[in-house]
Amino acid sequence: MAKRRGRRERREPVRSEGALQVKTWESPFGTLRLAVRTVTTPEGRSMTLWDLHPDDVRKLPEGVVAADVSRQVFGLGGGKMVYVDEDRRCRTCGDEFVFRATEQKYWYETLRFWQDSVAVDCVTCRRKARQGREADMRHVEVVSAANVRSRDARAQLALAVSICEMRERKGAGDVEAGIGAARRALRFDRALVEALFWEGKLQALAGRQARARATFATFVKRAACVARHPVPTMVREARTMLAKEGGGEAGGEAGGEAGEGGALIG
Repeated sequence: MAKRRGRRERREPVRSEGALQVKTWESPFGTLRLAVRTVTTPEGRSMTLWDLHPDDVRKLPEGVVAADVSRQVFGLGGGKMVYVDEDRRCRTCGDEFVFRATEQKYWYETLRFWQDSVAVDCVTCRRKARQGREADMRHVEVVSAANVRSRDARAQLALAVSICEMRERKGAGDVEAGIGAARRALRFDRALVEALFWEGKLQALAGRQARARATFATFVKRAACVARHPVPTMVREARTMLAKEGGGEAGGEAGGEAGEGGALIG
């Protein structure tokens, strides 16, 4: 008995339309035409492929974005003819989000991500992660500058600010080193009163609320007539925190009279 041969996959017939070789594509959006196109990739490689017929691009429904296959990086499965919005769930926050067709085009054709790459986090979580990485890189630069310019008031203040922000953002950073940097900044430049504000915040982060109130009170007193940005904003924030804690603006001099306590971060 003769063996029954497996069914062959039906291939759409190729026809000529003028100078173009064309075949039909039964897409999710209706019948569209594909045309043979010879392209040169950004790497300089020449290739012949099927692409959406230029006259059929206008037939795509609203929200569907035509793709440029020549700019994609793909495997044996071929590239994407079009991009459509994809519903996804964020792995970080768990919220649902939409991987937009326009964003996919940017990923696969401008950034030239591999075709199998997909968005696993929502835009908000991706932005937060990116900002976190950028902040970490800036912190490394600030630490390096503070170590090199160990007697520069501005470099020491920047270190105190960076440590405080890192502590607030991710719970990391040596608070004592930040306090030491703030005190050195004020010691090297007595006019740099904002160093007291940052020491106050760092004292609070260290759990020393009484010391934080005393430092904030000293800052408010010494910065009352300073108009330099952003000192007035800091004064308002310090007063708000003092009122919240019920500490008033009393308290002895803090921070600035201390020595160079706290080690630089390596």
